[in-house]
Amino acid sequence: MKLRRLLPLTALVAAAVVSSAGAAAPAGAASAPIGYAGGPAQHTGASPAVAGPLVNATSRNWAGYAITSLSSPAATFTHVHGSWTQRPVTCPASDAWAVFWVGFDGWTNGTVEQGGSSARCVNGTPVYQLWWEMFPTNAIQPVLTINAGDAVSADVTYNAATAQYTITVADATQHTSFTTTQTCAATLVCSRSSAEWVVEDVGRFGTGDFFPLADYGRALMNNAVASDDAGHGGSMTSSSTWQRTRIQEQDTTTTYATTGATSTNGQNFAVTWAHR
Repeated sequence: MKLRRLLPLTALVAAAVVSSAGAAAPAGAASAPIGYAGGPAQHTGASPAVAGPLVNATSRNWAGYAITSLSSPAATFTHVHGSWTQRPVTCPASDAWAVFWVGFDGWTNGTVEQGGSSARCVNGTPVYQLWWEMFPTNAIQPVLTINAGDAVSADVTYNAATAQYTITVADATQHTSFTTTQTCAATLVCSRSSAEWVVEDVGRFGTGDFFPLADYGRALMNNAVASDDAGHGGSMTSSSTWQRTRIQEQDTTTTYATTGATSTNGQNFAVTWAHR
């Protein structure tokens, strides 16, 4: 993974539209050590290129689902949506961390365009925030502070006419949200080759290691839908042209989180914490 340039919080707030007078990230969280979150998956088993309607794979930092196009030529994704209740976390270590997000890319390539929520232990106390990220132009960018138990939703949309990404994350419980419009970095190709719904461990800058994984118990991802530029849309099981990959978070010796099967309609699934 590449290191990411950190932007000051003031630059972030200027780039995002925050509604309902949402609170910015608390100073204590902003001054704690920052890691890279929402980064590309570190695959530990099963190539993302394996064909089939359902593929099982493992990753050191991701748990959840990714979909890719089986069409030839492959379609690219234009919208992804998901919702969840922000799980309360416990801190198996004082700096444990977990992020919950939806977005494009990162499964078959090295870019990410994402938004979601964060549960971060700052000196052993959980701090919950909404955030967005475009890799590698920005590091994870916290915008709003939320509470455990809040209803969160996230959307990432690509506009082909403007080549811009609109990332919106909302807290329906507090009636707060933010929207930011971003472009792919000039040196990158953001291919939108996958859409994802993920619970992720957070990496430490410059070490290749990860923060301990905050214990979120059993996290439910709901209303998982996407669309592509070939006119397909709906849940991850709604199109025969989409390959669905179930991702378990593990390395060669340790399982960090497990991902359950999707619901009958393909819109809901659970990720269960297993190890810090």
